[in-house]
Amino acid sequence: MIKEFAMKIVIVGSSHAGICAALRALEEYPEAEITLYDKRDQVSFVSQGIISYLSGRKTTLFQSSYSSVYELERVGLAMQMKTVVEAIDIKSKKITYRILDSDKLLTDTYDKLIFATGSYPSMPSIPFDKESKLYFLKSMEDAIETDEFLKNSKSVAVIGGGMTGVEFARITQSRGIQTTMIHRNKCLLNDYLDEPASHLLEKQLNSEGIRTILNTDVTSITGEGGATIINMEAREALAVDGAIFTIGFRPNSYLLSNQVELGDNGAILVDEYMQTSHQDVFAVGDVSTTYVNLLDKNLYLPHASDAVRDGEIAAINLGGPRQKINSTQGTYHVPMNDLVLAMTGITMKQAVESGYDADAVHMLNQHLEGHSPSNIWMIYERRTHKILGLQCIGKTKDMAEYVNIVSLAIQQELTVEDIEFTDFYFEHGYKDPRGFNRILARLMRENEK
Repeated sequence: MIKEFAMKIVIVGSSHAGICAALRALEEYPEAEITLYDKRDQVSFVSQGIISYLSGRKTTLFQSSYSSVYELERVGLAMQMKTVVEAIDIKSKKITYRILDSDKLLTDTYDKLIFATGSYPSMPSIPFDKESKLYFLKSMEDAIETDEFLKNSKSVAVIGGGMTGVEFARITQSRGIQTTMIHRNKCLLNDYLDEPASHLLEKQLNSEGIRTILNTDVTSITGEGGATIINMEAREALAVDGAIFTIGFRPNSYLLSNQVELGDNGAILVDEYMQTSHQDVFAVGDVSTTYVNLLDKNLYLPHASDAVRDGEIAAINLGGPRQKINSTQGTYHVPMNDLVLAMTGITMKQAVESGYDADAVHMLNQHLEGHSPSNIWMIYERRTHKILGLQCIGKTKDMAEYVNIVSLAIQQELTVEDIEFTDFYFEHGYKDPRGFNRILARLMRENEK
């Protein structure tokens, strides 16, 4: 704990990254003055609550904030809510802001700035008219508006085949709404899964009644006679009740875009201490880049678990560089009721493009209770047997735990042999109970004969 360094810390944004930064700064610098600015009246909204809400668990949306303004004020943080930050001047260390519903501009100064403004839904340059019904999924208000629309809908188009798109499509189909998913790539979740895993996921969605249109661009959207018409390249137009965009997010970096160095997708470029190109400005969460050690690149990978880590790391380093952040492996778990989708590390495609002499093995393990088999793909480097990635699809819930194990193994640059005989728990309920680590090691050896 550092007591002798009293400073004025301003944090713009009070979601995951901002809150974690504030609480850790309070711990590290108890004499500091810490103020959070946010245009909303609530903090820490967990967007996963949107999916739960739309699937029928209504109370989860309003339980999706794990903290409150009152709780944060009680521990000593100054919360400036319902406030719009209009400008930041990093040379003079001054922010200009106004209270919502007011035009009066006010100013504040800082010694250290943590920029945690998050992201906003991507909107492609697709022409559309005001008669078409279009929806996005980001905020609590989005969830409520979309749910009202779905109550009277018989058909929807989900534009974008990423994680949120897949989750949402399964929900709308389960609600009895004919769902069509349109994705510009030939594979679903193409940034996270290789073709074999993606094709298995597509087959699962099709078996549930979801129609998938892949490798197709939407050219325009129009409203005609109460229907929303999705016009596509080299395909017949699709008439639906409305369209939901799930094509990813963009960093909300415009306040600093001309003052600090930007990286992938316009995200603010940060170093391993979460510091920007200006020594007194830190950027965290969905507005900043993430370093991926396996690819030796800073990429834009908005992800809640990274945001939490970012915030704490930035806070620790406000008084000087002390703690580096560990490289991300891109570890995800998408809990979709009866379907488990989890992954970590890089794909086979990414490995090859980055110059690895890589290969992959596929494990299929039957579950004795009749669940669908666990499908696991492991990507590894041939010469060293270093683990590069893992992709899991199935209906046995404990399978998702594998990606956390492998994420740590990748971070520590472990090989398949390093974890082969590690003391993991006995795999009850599987046809082959030896454990995924030993099965994958055997498959790798067979693959190299």
